[in-house]
Amino acid sequence: MQPKGKARGQNWPLAGRLQGDDTFSLHGTQNGARFVGSLRGGTPEVSEFKNRKFSLENFTFTRLGAASRPKPAAKPASAPAAAGGNQTASGPRTGALPDLPALREPGFLPRLRQVAAAVNTTPEVVLAFLNLESNLDPTSNKDRKTQYKGLGQIGKDALKDINAFIARHKLTLKPLDTTQDLTALSATQQLAYVEIHLQLHMHGVDKKAKAAGRTTSLEEVYMGHLGGSAKYAEKDVWVSEGSAAYRQNPMDADQDGHNTPAEAADTVRGRFTANFKANLDERSRHLKPTRRKFDGKTQLFYVYDAGHDNGLPLFSLDPAERTPIPAPVLPKPPAVELREEEEPVGEPDALDQLMKLTEDTPQYTAQQIRVARELIKLQPQSQRAELYLILQEKTPHHSQRNNESLGRAVDGDRPNARIGGVMCNLTSAAMVLEQLGIENPNPEDFPQFEDYLEDLRRKYVDARYQELLAAGLSPKKARQGSYQRFHRTTMEGWGKVLALMGASHDTIPPRRDRKFWESTVRKHLEEGEAVMMSINGHIVRLQGMNEQGLIVDDPYGKSVLKKNTGLAAKDKDGQYKHDGTKSGNDTVWSWASVAEHDMLWIAAVKKK
Repeated sequence: MQPKGKARGQNWPLAGRLQGDDTFSLHGTQNGARFVGSLRGGTPEVSEFKNRKFSLENFTFTRLGAASRPKPAAKPASAPAAAGGNQTASGPRTGALPDLPALREPGFLPRLRQVAAAVNTTPEVVLAFLNLESNLDPTSNKDRKTQYKGLGQIGKDALKDINAFIARHKLTLKPLDTTQDLTALSATQQLAYVEIHLQLHMHGVDKKAKAAGRTTSLEEVYMGHLGGSAKYAEKDVWVSEGSAAYRQNPMDADQDGHNTPAEAADTVRGRFTANFKANLDERSRHLKPTRRKFDGKTQLFYVYDAGHDNGLPLFSLDPAERTPIPAPVLPKPPAVELREEEEPVGEPDALDQLMKLTEDTPQYTAQQIRVARELIKLQPQSQRAELYLILQEKTPHHSQRNNESLGRAVDGDRPNARIGGVMCNLTSAAMVLEQLGIENPNPEDFPQFEDYLEDLRRKYVDARYQELLAAGLSPKKARQGSYQRFHRTTMEGWGKVLALMGASHDTIPPRRDRKFWESTVRKHLEEGEAVMMSINGHIVRLQGMNEQGLIVDDPYGKSVLKKNTGLAAKDKDGQYKHDGTKSGNDTVWSWASVAEHDMLWIAAVKKK
């Protein structure tokens, strides 16, 4: 950016994606800046800008003088179109089908089109990801000791969700006892279960895409299937080195220790090209099959290379009229040059330097947090407070709104209904544990840490209930001493979960004045402890504080405190307002609002 009358400053390299409706979201690769806006009308308009120092809203770009701009690099003749639109590729097309089991069934392709329409995507996209999962073989893994079976490699938890959906909507479709039952069905019959599976994991992404006038992309559909939520397609990274999901899905084409949504989708594209001898989309022709060592074995990766062209035709189920496929998200697009008048940004902060990181890194992975804490312990006492405060800022935000846990009647929840809306407690606990360097022990079965914590709590209360019955208590008393006493909404409930994960907590009597927060509470953050707190009806993680107020990670969305002083205790609940359309990450509660709001409790959490 270059305000009028100011000298030009530093360049900001940006990376991101352009959506089919010409909106964009760009992230600074060096300084953590974020731009959200639109290219409609030909001139970029930014509705939201934020970096670690300041934020702006609603501004436009002005072109710099031609003499001041570097000449753009020449594009290769075969370079793919810009990311984000519904791309109709040119060149030869084919609808030739390989001899694969599902394609021998006369009803398969018509039913496939229905599945695609149900999630606002193209039949080619659904065909491609099923091809990767099973080679379009409905009996896939029938005789292997694995929970993932059939055409879509459905797992036991996914089947449980599918069965719950069938029961909830009173469908005539037969619920299945095990994933093995899938392999007894034809590919066409299995598509009914695949359709429900995809619908459950779109989380509104398909509807948003349709409203924007585009189809749901391959990245979004495949993240819905593989990652459990189509929203993962919006993230730069899906899983990282050290996690079970990373090890089990060799997709890290650039070997940077991260599986991105684009790399996962490229694996789908590459396998499709191999089986169909055709390209799923324009990007596919530039994927170069490359064998590399991974986890002690030689694995096949699909590496994007703009200079590579496999020379194969474009595939379409309607070769005469190409079905538009959304252009892919490029993992490393060309840098966008912006200018601003501030001091140079993007330099690694003190903790980044300690971690030997060469760029400003606004968010750490759970593994990086664990390493950072060990390094901080080795530093002089005088330096630790500052480093711990920086680490508080880098702890990932978790959203409760996409939690996968389903309710149980014994816990007082609606059976088989998603309960993310009432899981602020364990979602905040997950953020607190990660801040302490305690990671999700089972990301394969529970991609979201908070769902693992709920499962852990359930196992504990189920066992305790049986113990109390065995000790001679009545069922009513046993329920009171287990399910009710250790419910996720009680301090004993989430406190027991923290204890089972190797953490303990101390409560701090809350006060409203700024001095209390900056002296008493900040001290716990400076010592590397994690802090969560209740605002009467809702729980958040405290990240820090600045001149404006308290900085919190709100798991439900961006929030504003309301005045509850002077109200009776029973009326203090719910005195806050959420905007669920905006992330609760880095939410700031002004000192003025804090001074008028009685917190219920504050908990300082540390490792045992």
